Amino acid sequence: MIVASLRNLQAGVRKPFSQFFGSGRSLATYNIEAAFPSFSPVLVQVAFALLCTVSGISLRWVLDFLWSGAGPFALMVPFVLLATLFGKWQSGLLTAVLSSLYAWYYVLPLNGSLAFEDPSDGPRVIVNILAAFFVVALAELFRRTMWQALADREMLLREIEHRVQNNFASVASLLRFQMREHAEDETIMYALQAALGRVESYATVNSFLYRGDRYTGTVHLPAYLAELCGNLEKSAPVDKGVSIRTEIADFTWERDSTIVVGLLINELVTNAYKHAFTGRPSGVIQVSMQGTNKAWMLEVSDDGVGFTGLTERGSLGVKLISTLASQLGAQVEVSSDENGTRYIIGTRSEPMVAEGATARPS
Repeated sequence: MIVASLRNLQAGVRKPFSQFFGSGRSLATYNIEAAFPSFSPVLVQVAFALLCTVSGISLRWVLDFLWSGAGPFALMVPFVLLATLFGKWQSGLLTAVLSSLYAWYYVLPLNGSLAFEDPSDGPRVIVNILAAFFVVALAELFRRTMWQALADREMLLREIEHRVQNNFASVASLLRFQMREHAEDETIMYALQAALGRVESYATVNSFLYRGDRYTGTVHLPAYLAELCGNLEKSAPVDKGVSIRTEIADFTWERDSTIVVGLLINELVTNAYKHAFTGRPSGVIQVSMQGTNKAWMLEVSDDGVGFTGLTERGSLGVKLISTLASQLGAQVEVSSDENGTRYIIGTRSEPMVAEGATARPS
């Protein structure tokens, strides 16, 4: 819960600026060098300084046209600050020097000269230039402090998530031990298997929330569901040669919805293991998810013996499946005959053609 709250806060800060600064990047951590990785950092810093300088000069021309007589160095500070925060101190220092020289040469009397019409302008120019350098130093200190704070927070979150993963692993190990202890009692075995699947549904999601070192808050469904179904297959009773095949469209979902889908698949697959292959030495469970993150369809089917009446499949499991589906705003359709059982869960009932679906035979 702590990690989720911190991540939601982080996502809230990032969201307003993501369309301008790239997905997953916040304004506080933006660096102009990262936007042009193929260019030399020095070249990018110089170009950014020139852009800030020209922008400041252009804005001053506009203001002189509307309200003449403004202070010659008035617009230097915001652009020096901008250059330093996003281009490092090198860009800020160059912007300060170029802006000061422009104001000294072209704005102050005498125009077009470094001489002063009023000798008292000399000390004021020096003070303004020193103030710009002070702004550069202060902005660079703030930038470095912000980056360090973000790095420390990221390290803390990773440590918390690592501990959470370890706790999940401990619980999963305990459940597996209990399954071995009660291998002769089929009822207890299936109950423990369902519990283990729920734990692993949560645990597996965490490992897919990062791309490299960057937290995304989203999960790539084909990889996640393939691993989840692989774990379910490994935890299945050894006396049943049942395999799971997956066919998942290539799209990503946000974390909470992915967890619900994982829990749904866990319940459906566990029910199939428990009921579908009675008297059968082997079988196949097919897990398919197609569509997009807004219009999707999940299908879990088996080639088992089928059933008559929902209550025969366990009312608690049916209620849980309905509850999980409603959390996603989806409907549940069930069909069963002697050739097996088929669950269809989605935001629309008609089949949807998925682009880039990836299949995983077991």
